[in-house]
Amino acid sequence: MLWRNSLKRFFLILILIISNNIFSILEIEIIKGSDNLSKIAFVPFAVNEGLELSQGENLAKLIESNMLLFGEFENLDKAEMLAFPSLEEDFFYRDWKIQGVDFSVIGKINSVNILGNLNISYTLFNINRRIKVLEGEIIGSENNIDGIAKIISNRIYEKITGLKGIFDTKLAYVINSDSDTYQMCISDIDGKNERILFTSKSPIMSPDWSPDRKKIAYVSFENGIAEIFIQDLKTGERDSIQALGMTNSAPVWSPNGKSLALVVSFSGNPDIFLYSIASKSLSRLTNHYAIDTEPSWSPDSKKIIFTSDRSGSPQLYEINTSSKRQKRLTRDGTYNARGRYFPDGKSIFFVHGNNGNFQIATKKLSSRFIQTLTSTSLDESPTISPNGNVIIYATKKGSKGYLGGITLNGKSRFSLPVKNGSVREPAWSPLVNK
Repeated sequence: MLWRNSLKRFFLILILIISNNIFSILEIEIIKGSDNLSKIAFVPFAVNEGLELSQGENLAKLIESNMLLFGEFENLDKAEMLAFPSLEEDFFYRDWKIQGVDFSVIGKINSVNILGNLNISYTLFNINRRIKVLEGEIIGSENNIDGIAKIISNRIYEKITGLKGIFDTKLAYVINSDSDTYQMCISDIDGKNERILFTSKSPIMSPDWSPDRKKIAYVSFENGIAEIFIQDLKTGERDSIQALGMTNSAPVWSPNGKSLALVVSFSGNPDIFLYSIASKSLSRLTNHYAIDTEPSWSPDSKKIIFTSDRSGSPQLYEINTSSKRQKRLTRDGTYNARGRYFPDGKSIFFVHGNNGNFQIATKKLSSRFIQTLTSTSLDESPTISPNGNVIIYATKKGSKGYLGGITLNGKSRFSLPVKNGSVREPAWSPLVNK
């Protein structure tokens, strides 16, 4: 019952952790790229008269950096390119075929007006099929070239893989600096534009994004107990939803943003409740003498997965939010916790423990088979990309906490360390437009 005792203590004091200082930045480091990668040539964009050549080179480089972010593709170095076309009529497939290129991206930047707006055209060619597969235009400010690059990257990624691009998504996480300061942070998925939302000498944990990406719910111990706050990302305003003065934890937004599933502990016994954002009212979902915690919604809002030790060890269960009918989802292993649904609702991912190792695993709801994804031994808090292709999780190396990542096919692995301290509790934002 070690897990039960430690979890009870969790509701009184935090066993969490994270780190970084105000100047730190998450930076993805590829550990192992996929085998047999598709090679993409990102040709420097041509520029109209009055613009700098470096602007076209910079845009192509930003798109290239995005596409290489998770180790799923490889690039053709600019120095190896035989030609630098910007128009379809100047593009010859043979120039790229002989260099083993699978896709080529070309484009041009035109200035629109004195306000600094740019008209950017781009084209993607499939070299093996010898056809143009994507073309488009974007008008935007030259001050937002990084945002423009993310939009183009998303479209290219979706055309090549069939999956939604995620380069304009964000990551929330908690950092614990060497000075024992906790920071609730968000950044772009590539680590850029880091922003500190809240700083405290007391632990912070369990961040979760609202579906519209405008708010984040999280737990803070600043007042001596586990208390849930909702913070507006635009205004910075924080609202406490401390329910009935009891210990609260593990908030997760419903897919429609109208309620939170959360854990409320009455007399030391945690259960799952639903909290209405509009009426600020609570309704009980589970009522069991065991510990019920770590809820997470199904994509259709009809079910919630949660962790319970009612069988004698932490296992995953699912409850129908209408009928309240419950069923056990995991039976293999002595520890299965922190379950989350895949975006398609057909599979789950979670922390799987056996023989003292805690690793990220997946399981189809229609099967009993558990597939372990990671090879580290102290993994926790997994979060999945909105397109269902990448999982980021917290892990440790020695005493230092960092974020690890893996593509679902297991072929690409990466890490997101911080310069100082430790980082934990990652939460991936939804897409801007689903």
